[in-house]
Amino acid sequence: MLTIGFALNLLDRQIINILAEPIKRDLGLADWQLGALSGLSFALLYSVAALPIARFADRSNRVHVVGAAILVWSAFTAATALAGSFVQMLLLRLGVGIGEAGGAPPSQSLIADRFPPHKRSGALAIFAIGAPVGAAVGLIGGGMLEGMIGWRWTMVCAGLPGVVIGLVVLLTLRDPGHKTVPNNEIVPSLPAAMKMLLSRRTFMLIALGSALLSFCNYGAMAFAGSYYLRNHLDELTQIGDSIGQTPLGVIGLGLGLFGAAGGTLGALVGGRLGDRMGTANIRALAQIPAAGSLFGTFSYIAMFAVPSAAASLVIFTAAAFCTSLWYGPGTLAMQRLAGPHAKATALAVALFLNSAVGLSMGPLLIGAVSDALAPSLGAGEGLRAGILLGCLMGLLSTLLYWLASRRIAADVAAVEGTTP
Repeated sequence: MLTIGFALNLLDRQIINILAEPIKRDLGLADWQLGALSGLSFALLYSVAALPIARFADRSNRVHVVGAAILVWSAFTAATALAGSFVQMLLLRLGVGIGEAGGAPPSQSLIADRFPPHKRSGALAIFAIGAPVGAAVGLIGGGMLEGMIGWRWTMVCAGLPGVVIGLVVLLTLRDPGHKTVPNNEIVPSLPAAMKMLLSRRTFMLIALGSALLSFCNYGAMAFAGSYYLRNHLDELTQIGDSIGQTPLGVIGLGLGLFGAAGGTLGALVGGRLGDRMGTANIRALAQIPAAGSLFGTFSYIAMFAVPSAAASLVIFTAAAFCTSLWYGPGTLAMQRLAGPHAKATALAVALFLNSAVGLSMGPLLIGAVSDALAPSLGAGEGLRAGILLGCLMGLLSTLLYWLASRRIAADVAAVEGTTP
């Protein structure tokens, strides 16, 4: 159920990407405004609200937090169908962000309390497959439904399933309870937990590494639909005519199917590697994400550089696989560096950085570069150049993960009171 909820989280967050061009035409937007709607607007309150919500979840019933969050973000997703201007859409996306802030950190905390250490990376990776699956459903469904019922009713269809799932979570799941706090140990307050986490260098390196990888991921995917329509419309039209789909439907099918296949396999492989390698050598929990960032960057560059739309969509399988390897081992590494009573808070800090750096700045800056280069290169090539520049952040992500791998054993030993 938590994985289904996470899938809806990504579906409602990402569906706006495949609908970007119809929304742009309808509301008369620039590329930087599209970037703001897909990233900045969502991230503003998503990143800030995640911290107090996660700290509340660390001290209360996490199932109630997750169920209520699903209801809130689903209702706001459906309500975006009513937007008549950029400002109205911005405000509604802020509401989606507030709701989704209560989803992943409490869910991951629940999972960590239900599985022993040598199985947690794999369990967290199974939860993480909700991301590529949910994004795929949003891309495929959004691309196909837009041609039949328009982008507004498509947004309604995206939001309604979450109302049902949110109620099911509230009515059927239970919180097994937080691990017992010893009598002589005080659960830190939010400011104390924040200060503790920010002082742990390895934790910050891993969190920033995932944030820069998100810059690459979110930036590329925010404009993928627009990129294909601007640069490969003729090829997409030919493919669409042969299978009875519009060009946007072809894009949604391609990105959705290849992304789901690569992302799901990458998350599961990364989780299994984290369980096997991370148990014997904890450095692997940072080395696996480093390798994923490196090869994921090269895959994204190839994806947006090849001259064929079909080849580009196939290459997305490799990009999704590589950039999903980090989920299980990276999440487990941050939880172990946080200690037993700040797991949700630690993931909320990481989520804050992911949102502020990746989800917020990635689409916005790529959109701004696209607008700046469009007069000289054209709308299509300007967008290609912006995406390729954004993908280079994956190399910096690789460096931060590698630096973390050099210190993680000693830092985890200090937190857990063991010998490195």
